[in-house]
Order: sequence, then structure tokens, then C-alpha cells
Amino acid sequence: MEVHAHTHTPRKKWTHYFWEFLMLFLAVFCGFLAENQREHMVEHQREKQYMGTMLEDLKADIPLIDSTIINWEIINKSIDTVTNAITFPLNNIDFPKIYRHLNPAFNIWTFRYNDRTITQLKNSGGFRLIRNKKVANKIIAYDQFNNDAIPNITKINIQFYLNATALRSKVFSEGIISELFKICGYSVAPSSLKLRIDSLMKKNPVPLKPENKAILLFEFKNSFIAQKRDYESNVLTGYTLTRQKIQELIKLIQEEYHLK
Repeated sequence: MEVHAHTHTPRKKWTHYFWEFLMLFLAVFCGFLAENQREHMVEHQREKQYMGTMLEDLKADIPLIDSTIINWEIINKSIDTVTNAITFPLNNIDFPKIYRHLNPAFNIWTFRYNDRTITQLKNSGGFRLIRNKKVANKIIAYDQFNNDAIPNITKINIQFYLNATALRSKVFSEGIISELFKICGYSVAPSSLKLRIDSLMKKNPVPLKPENKAILLFEFKNSFIAQKRDYESNVLTGYTLTRQKIQELIKLIQEEYHLK
């Protein structure tokens, strides 16, 4: 039986294990840094995408708020016309003019902002991706304003509408108002419209005693004067401020994220 001699490999020094550990540690650490950097790049890309869609939403809000302001100016002019036409005594009241402007005076226009991006930021926790706190705070403030102040404008106008409609039904013929509403979308010459209203007033008189009619018309005029005051203090101010906030936010996002 042959006996084989075993060869012995020299024992490795501690420095060998140290360098193996160091290389392994560096490999894991560099992998961690690379993954972390990749996540940051992805988050930065998502942040810029959010700001891009936010910019689109804000730009889409501009024509909406402009249209709202213009239509409220038309409503306000009709309110002025109706108010000025109610002058006492009763025989001085220009009823044809009042009927001509009643429907426009009772219009209500509301503004609803595009909340597509803000909703996504809320639901997905995306606000944490917005590193620019100035931009984040401005977006949050814009969202709060549209969810708090703007709905109050609508509530005020709806309350006016309900109160004034109740009075309107007592002193004006709803039949005439409905008939004029049907033809308001058509191009009708003022002279022809006046003749039509005169004819309708003869067929649809409002049976009221003069003293009752005077009291109700006085209340009706006061409700329009109050609406005029609310228009100037709430509607015009609120929507003008909204437009200003939109423009400021657009400019800030464009500057901070170099977007157009």
C-alpha cells in the first residue's frame, strides 16, 4: 500500500481577507449608490413630468377664468340695467327694459380649475417628489384657494338667485320671462324685441295692487343692489385674484424648472 504525502497550501495572511472584504464591501456599496442614484433620477424625471402637466392645467385655466370674468361683467351690466329701470313712482318704471335684461341678470357662471395634476400629487404622495418647496407651497395654496374661497362665491350667488327668484315671481310674469328666454339666443332687433315684450305684457298682466307692487319692486331692487355689492367685493375680486394666482404659479414653475 502506497502512502501519499499531502501537500499543504500556505495559510493566507489576514491582509488577504481584509482586501477581499473591502472589495466585496465596495462592490455592494457602489451597487447601492448606483441604485440610489437611479431612483433619484427617476424621481427627478417624475417631478419634472408633474410640473409639465401642472403647467398644462394652469394654462388651460386661463381661458376658463377669463370667460368667467367676461360673463360676470355681462351679468353685472344687466343687473345695473334692471336696477336703474326700477324708479319710483310706479309709472316711471321701464318694465320692457327690465324684462329684456332679467334673464341675463339671473345667469350664474362658475369657475372650476383643472385639478388633474394636483389630484395625482395628492393620491400618490407625489408632493414629496417636489424638491422646490416654494413651488410646492404655491401649488398647495392655489388648491386650497380653489376649494375654499371659490365655492363660497358660488354659494353667495345661488342664495341671491333663490331670494330674487321668489320676489321676481311675485312682480313679473314668468310666462314673459320664459318666452324671452326661448328667443334670447336669436338675433332680434331691439325695436322688434320691445314690440314683442309690449305685446306679451298685455297678454300676461301681473294682478297686484299698486301699493303691494311698489313694496315688492322695492325689495326686488334692493336684492339686486346687494348682489351688485357682492359682485364687486366677492365675485370680481375672487376671480381676479384667481387669475393672478394662476399667472404667478405659471411663471414660478417655468422659471424653476426651465419649462415653457
